[in-house]
Amino acid sequence: MKKFSLGLAVGAGFGMVLSLFRDKNGRRLGQPIQDQFRGTKEDISDLTNAIGSLQEARQELNASLPPVKKNLTELEKDIQYYQMSISRIITQLQKQTQKISEDITQNLPKKSE
Repeated sequence: MKKFSLGLAVGAGFGMVLSLFRDKNGRRLGQPIQDQFRGTKEDISDLTNAIGSLQEARQELNASLPPVKKNLTELEKDIQYYQMSISRIITQLQKQTQKISEDITQNLPKKSE
């Protein structure tokens, strides 16, 4: 651990010295690294905010699930009631159609042979 700390301190010192020098274009050598570090910090901040928003959305979803289940149950009951009433209407229509068909066949004039 002692050697690691020493290496870390030497590396940080070497990095500081290099960051003071400039390249051909006049930019400091450490500037791109600093830009990347800032970008990484912003990405981490954005990720943290997104995780917080996700947790809030999950809580809202969990809070809204019981009313949604209740509404779905009520909707299912309404659909079943509608199916039963339509089934009755279809049965009545079939009976009426059959009766009309029988009446028509009975009232048709018979062909003479």
